[in-house]
Amino acid sequence: MTFDWATIAAIASTAYAVAFIISIGLVLRQLGEQRRDRFVTATAPTFQLWEEDNFQQAQQWILYSLTETTWKDFTAAHRGDYGERAFLRVGALYNRIGYLVNYGFLGNNDRILLDTLAGPAIAVWEKIAPLVLEARLIENSTLFQDFERMLPRCYECFVPTQPIPASVQEGAGEAARLQEASAREGS
Repeated sequence: MTFDWATIAAIASTAYAVAFIISIGLVLRQLGEQRRDRFVTATAPTFQLWEEDNFQQAQQWILYSLTETTWKDFTAAHRGDYGERAFLRVGALYNRIGYLVNYGFLGNNDRILLDTLAGPAIAVWEKIAPLVLEARLIENSTLFQDFERMLPRCYECFVPTQPIPASVQEGAGEAARLQEASAREGS
């Protein structure tokens, strides 16, 4: 019995090519699943914090009990008490979400998170913006910067038919400039 080694080599090459293509498909599928897993891993703890009663109480305090409109008045009234903790807790969580959104850690899935959080985030920012902007001049030049930079995406999700307010666009632009300057200084 004689073997046609050219035919056998061609069949083996074809089988290898098919196996290679199938393995590439499996790797791509696995990478897609990893992206979804990464989204869940990145957002689950954040969403759990957002749902906690303590966070919701702090957010409601900001929205309904905070009356100060300047950083000086706010610190005089609330330094070291619940008001300062509520301000920092709520702002820091939205800043963390902004970080995930702004730096692309959620991939194209950021809208899934923002569909739930955009409305409250906008309301909180509208309430604390004067305090944050003044605090940046006095105490912390990057306070809640990623929160502010996230706001245009929040408006796109929450009120997509309305234009993004000019103050939000300007603030997000200023935050982006601050980040670029910070990156240049760090280089």
